[in-house]
Amino acid sequence: MSRGSLKAGDQLPTVREVAVELSINPNTVNRAYAELERDGYLTSRRGRGTFIAEPRTAAKGAATQQDRLNDIARRALAECRSFGFTAEDLIDAVNRVSTRRT
Repeated sequence: MSRGSLKAGDQLPTVREVAVELSINPNTVNRAYAELERDGYLTSRRGRGTFIAEPRTAAKGAATQQDRLNDIARRALAECRSFGFTAEDLIDAVNRVSTRRT
């Protein structure tokens, strides 16, 4: 991997590429990418890869409830994919869990 400063819009190497380069488990890289995405540093585009996110400005204010929910969904989906599950598997599981009484 090359070293240098990253700019908004730059594409990151794949999870597998980072794992091989650093000799670590791909799940570790996936969790790191998911956390950086949750914190707003990265953005994922299905089928295209992971990119450096545009910086958030103070003018945008706090995240809306919808932004928060979307963030939760992205993190859950990333975690599911790291274990080989699909979006449909996640939706089915959420539906099952939400109908159970606690």
